[in-house]
Amino acid sequence: MKFRSIFAAICLLAFGATAHADNLSGLRAALHKAMPSMPADARIVKTPYSGLYEIDFGDHVFYADSTGRYLFAGEILDTRTGVNVTKQRVAELQRFPWKDLPFKDSFKIVYGHGERQVAVFEDPYCPYCHRLEKTLEAMGNMTVHVFLFPVIRPDSPARARDIWCSADRGRAWTDWMDHQKAPTPAAADCKAEALQANLALGQRLGIESTPTMFLQNGTRISGAVDAAAITRAMAAK
Repeated sequence: MKFRSIFAAICLLAFGATAHADNLSGLRAALHKAMPSMPADARIVKTPYSGLYEIDFGDHVFYADSTGRYLFAGEILDTRTGVNVTKQRVAELQRFPWKDLPFKDSFKIVYGHGERQVAVFEDPYCPYCHRLEKTLEAMGNMTVHVFLFPVIRPDSPARARDIWCSADRGRAWTDWMDHQKAPTPAAADCKAEALQANLALGQRLGIESTPTMFLQNGTRISGAVDAAAITRAMAAK
């Protein structure tokens, strides 16, 4: 389901829905009536605050009153603890098991002993990917699994294919990212199905920007965050 469709449905709920629900099944029915495209297995759970219910659409979180008449998208902050409970919940929804990543569709860059591991979806023309690469290199003791994700520019797929089809993918990648040294053009018969597989995987995971990084503990990080943020995320349970 498209986020745009969900947002349009929110507007309809706010102004026109009149269904009332006395329990969870009634609330689900009320929401489904206002939003027919809502998945039947959408997660709905009562929160411990203000009588609100949390509704999860993929990795998007919304809230509703017990009647299903009012639905809103926004962030809830616990003023006692300072915790943004919405962001915390979204982070939980975005987690992905490390073992389920298809590493055959990636290649490795090893810094130092390579004991720590991260997987990163990157576009060759993404400036923030260039920044993140320098951060990971400086952190050292890191194995970076690069999933080529060519989405930024019209020529991104061709550049990604050249890198994937190189005899040494890791060297071709670092030469391009660090020195803007273009790889040798890919042979016409080079098979690069991994690129399409990565795009399909990114769609399933809801990856909307590059770089997007996954850690061994399942944590997902979007953007070129600094070394301190990566270290904290790695230490989290």
